[in-house]
Amino acid sequence: MIIPKNVRGRGAFLNTQNPHYKNESIDIWDGTYFNKDFFGNDNSTRFTEVYPKNILNKFSSSDIPGMWSMNPYQGCEHGCTYCYARITHEYWGYNAGTDFEKNILVKKNAPDLLRKKLNSRTWTGETIMLSGNTDCYQPAEKEYKITQQLLQICLEYNQPVSIFTKNALICRDLGILTQLAAKNLVHVYISITTLNEELRVAMEPKTSSVANRLKTIQKLSQFGVPTHVMLAPIIPGLNSDEIFDLCQAVSEAGALSLSHSMVRLNGAIALLFEDWIRATFPLKATRVMHLIAEAQGGTLDNITFGERIAGVSVLAESINQQVRLATRKYNLTTIPNLLKVSTHRGNIATQLHLF
Repeated sequence: MIIPKNVRGRGAFLNTQNPHYKNESIDIWDGTYFNKDFFGNDNSTRFTEVYPKNILNKFSSSDIPGMWSMNPYQGCEHGCTYCYARITHEYWGYNAGTDFEKNILVKKNAPDLLRKKLNSRTWTGETIMLSGNTDCYQPAEKEYKITQQLLQICLEYNQPVSIFTKNALICRDLGILTQLAAKNLVHVYISITTLNEELRVAMEPKTSSVANRLKTIQKLSQFGVPTHVMLAPIIPGLNSDEIFDLCQAVSEAGALSLSHSMVRLNGAIALLFEDWIRATFPLKATRVMHLIAEAQGGTLDNITFGERIAGVSVLAESINQQVRLATRKYNLTTIPNLLKVSTHRGNIATQLHLF
C-alpha cells in the first residue's frame, strides 16, 4: 500500500458528503492511491477560534443518563478511524472525513463560559465529563491550554470532573489533578484500544503511543489520581483477541477498573472505516466488516439505546464475557467512587467564602 503524503498521519483517507448540504463536491476514490492527489497537497491542520454561547451540554442518551459534557475543541487531530464524533463535525459545516482532522475549532471563551455556569443559581455541582465528544488533550491543547484553564476553574469551584483522553499530555496537569483528587473531585479514564503499536499507528495515528499511555496510567496512579481504562471500541477481528493481555497490562500499570464498548459505525463513519481497512488491512477487511455487523445484530450502525454499546448477538456476548472474566482475573472491577458534590461553591456560596 502506498499512501500519498497529503493523507499520511490521518485516520481518514477521504472526505464524505455532508448530509446537511444538498450540493457539495466530494472526493471519490477510484480504488488506487498511486499518484492520486485528490485532497491537493495540503496536509496541514487549520485552527479556527470560535466563541460559542454555551460550553456545557447535557446528554440526552439513556446510555449515559444525567451527565454533562464539556468539549473545548471541535474536531480532533488524533484521527481515530472509528470515532463516533466525526459526524458531529457536519453540524459545523465540515465533513466527517479529513475535515474532522484538519479543521479544528478552538472554543476560546470556554473558561469564561464555565465560570459563568458555575456561578449560576441553577447549577448544583453535578459531575462534568471532559470530554464527551472530542479529546480535550488532543495536540491543540499543548498550545491553547484551554483544558488546563477549565481544570483550574473546577478546582477553584470544587467542581467534580471526569476526564477521558488518549493523550499523555494529561500528565502536564498533574499538579491540578492531584489537588482535585485530594478533594475527591476527579476521575481519569485513559482510552486504550490495542497493545499493538503498529495497529495503533494505523488506526489512531496522532494519539500517544501504547507505551506512553501505560506510563500515564502508572504516573497518575502513583500520585493518587483515580485512573480507569476504557477499552473502546472493541473491533471484532482486529483487536478483540487482545482483551486478556490488555487487561493484564493496564492492571500492572495501576488502573482501578476497565470498561468497554463494541464498535458501531454510525453515518459516514461506515464508509470511512471500510475505505480505511480495505486500504490498510486488505486481507482482513471483508471478515472484519462482517463481524462488526454480526456483533451489532446485522447492521453496522445499531442506534438502539441499551444495545449499541454492548452489541446484540452471540458474538457480542462472547466478547462481553471475555471482558468480564479478564477484569475479574486482573482485579479491574473497582467501581469508581462517587465524586463529591457538596463542597461545590458557586454564586452566593462563593461570595460568602470570602468572609
